[in-house]
Amino acid sequence: MPASPLHFLAIAPLHFKRPDKFDMTALFCSSMAVDLELLYAFLVSGSTTHGFWHSYFFVLTIYPIGISLFVYSIERELKGTILGIYRFFRFFPDKVKYSFRTVYFCCLVGGVSHIFFDMWTHSVSSYVLFPFATENPFWIGEWGNVVFALVFLLSSYTIILWMKQIFVRRRMRQGKVDRPIMPKQ
Repeated sequence: MPASPLHFLAIAPLHFKRPDKFDMTALFCSSMAVDLELLYAFLVSGSTTHGFWHSYFFVLTIYPIGISLFVYSIERELKGTILGIYRFFRFFPDKVKYSFRTVYFCCLVGGVSHIFFDMWTHSVSSYVLFPFATENPFWIGEWGNVVFALVFLLSSYTIILWMKQIFVRRRMRQGKVDRPIMPKQ
């Protein structure tokens, strides 16, 4: 299973390539909050098995609504705090507050991508296709390493885009570049 931060880093290029359409805060929260289920299960029973939260049913119905409301609220109430966190990580977005529609869409993407990356690598993930199946038909055994490699490559690409953004911003502050040199794709 990819580590929780890698779930986020694997989809973060969406924001770097289309910052007007993809909310970084929503992608971050929604791609990682699914794993709060594992923390809860571990604290309660000492087990770290995937439950209902690791199902397409959950991330397509209840999950995006709850996470969207949370992200939409914190973007309005804690804008300064979010900007402070972004500055700490040398990330400088064009905006922090997005429309509810954008936040909701990003929460769908984050939740679905989390389940998509996990479903190939967990032999015991009985809720993936809840209520239609009681076991994980997508598990690919040793081939799960291909998923890990894909997530690692996407995460590496995110780090490259992030470093490029830092470099361009630094050159802009030094007056060496009038505008960002990153082309829109």
